[in-house]
Amino acid sequence: MVSATWHEQRHCVDKGTGVTKGLDKKATIRDVARVSGVSVGTVSRSLNAPDTVKPDTLGKVRAAIQSLGFTPDFRAQNMRRRNTMTVGFVIDDIANPWHASCFKAVDAEMREKGFSLYLVSTNGRASEEAAAIDMLQHGRADGVIMTLNNEQDARTIKRLKELKIPGVLLDRDIPLDIDAVLTEHATGLRQATNYLIELGHRRIAIITAGSDIRPGRERVRGFVEAFERAGLPVPRDLIRSQSLSADYGFREATTLLQMPERPTAIIAAGNRILVGVLRAMQQQGVSVPNDISLIACDRSDVAMLYPGPITLIDRPVEDIGRTAAQLLLERLDGKGDRAVQRIAFPTHLIMGGSCLPVRK
Repeated sequence: MVSATWHEQRHCVDKGTGVTKGLDKKATIRDVARVSGVSVGTVSRSLNAPDTVKPDTLGKVRAAIQSLGFTPDFRAQNMRRRNTMTVGFVIDDIANPWHASCFKAVDAEMREKGFSLYLVSTNGRASEEAAAIDMLQHGRADGVIMTLNNEQDARTIKRLKELKIPGVLLDRDIPLDIDAVLTEHATGLRQATNYLIELGHRRIAIITAGSDIRPGRERVRGFVEAFERAGLPVPRDLIRSQSLSADYGFREATTLLQMPERPTAIIAAGNRILVGVLRAMQQQGVSVPNDISLIACDRSDVAMLYPGPITLIDRPVEDIGRTAAQLLLERLDGKGDRAVQRIAFPTHLIMGGSCLPVRK
């Protein structure tokens, strides 16, 4: 039982002013303490560390919160804790739809805990990545979730070694004490390449990121392993591994399509790469799948709406985003001494209509 009803307490006469308090006043943590018959400190612990409060007391506090319609003032808590209740979300390409989907998943998880996301796009420049880390860890954010344009840039590595706030890396693998959420890219590329090999393709091209980031290394590894396991020579002249940009996809696809013996299939291993590849095919008058087979990576409007749709290597972007948020929240909740975690999510092939057997 709470000590009195909110209606009764909200209509008491203020002894100092003699004025009757109205119903439009927002409930405070002191009101919750008074109605539940406990101290303000106990209410605070009930909100922030309920495991430290006796069940009977916790029940009284929660009953008072419900009857008052009380909601915590995160800004006031932030001022007391000297936290920002903000998390930085650093990406290398704001045009990448995968980042947008991941952002939504991270944002939903963070908002439940009262945090807001601060989006920073580095435009694929390592210097801007280092600057973003500097900015966020000096008062702008309590933690950071980020993807890097280059895992080997000395400036960025130095900042990460000296990181003063908890961090989580997205799909990047650096030998530092920092949590990471990864994707099993090699598995997906092996599946895609095997599928094309089974359709009779041997002149298979791949366009993907460079070896300076994990997706590039792992996708090429899966591609090469598929040929080796099939006992076939690897078409190394068809491996184009340098960038994830649409412009790079366009340039390399144009070059491949103009070869005397052009590939019979292309794996566009990046959703921005796919945009460039399709533009090149359109300019060259190449039809998918009649003239060439095509496999893409990740769900996107382009991949799903293109006639077929396009066969693609998929991964659970929502789960990846939620997991990154949860790892960071654990650190922010005081579990900073736990072991570093690297969690990898699987990929799988989703069949579309963009691949055909090689013409005899």
